Amino acid sequence: MSYDLVGVILFAVLAIGIVGAGIGVVLLDRITASALLMAFTFLNVAGMFVLLGAETIAAFQVLIYVGAITVLILYGVMFTPQRERAYALFFQTQWPWAALVVAPLGIGVALVGLSFRDRATAVPAGGDLDALATSIFRDFAFPFEVASVLLLAAMIGAIVLVRRDD
Repeated sequence: MSYDLVGVILFAVLAIGIVGAGIGVVLLDRITASALLMAFTFLNVAGMFVLLGAETIAAFQVLIYVGAITVLILYGVMFTPQRERAYALFFQTQWPWAALVVAPLGIGVALVGLSFRDRATAVPAGGDLDALATSIFRDFAFPFEVASVLLLAAMIGAIVLVRRDD
C-alpha cells in the first residue's frame, strides 16, 4: 500500500470521526457525553494537523482544547445546578427544518471542496515551529496577549456565575 493511499484512508477515518462526533455533540441530550464527544472531535482535528505536517499545532490542539477546554466545560457542567425543565430548547424541535436547509448547503460545500485538484507542497516534519514562534511572539504578540486576557476574564466570569451563594 502506498503512502498516498494510507494518507487518504487516515484522512477519511479522521473526517468521519470529526463529523460523527460533531453530530453526536449536537444531538445527544446528556451534556457530559456531548463534552466527551467534543474532546474526541478535538483529538481527530489534532490528527488532521499531524497529517498536514504541523505536529506543533497538533500538540497545542491536544493540550489546549482536549485538555483545558474540555476540563473547563466538564467543571462548568458539574458546578451548574441541574433542574428539570418543562420546555425543550428551540433547536431540539426544529431539527427537520434545519436538516432541509443544511443538506443542500453541505452538498454544495462538498462539491466545491472536491473540485480542487492542486496538491499542496509537502512541509518537512517538525518545520512549523520556527514560523509559529515568529508569528505568535513577534508579529501577533499583542493580539495573543489580548486573547489571553479575554479568556481569563471569561474564566473569572464563569466562576462568578456558578458560585454558590452561602
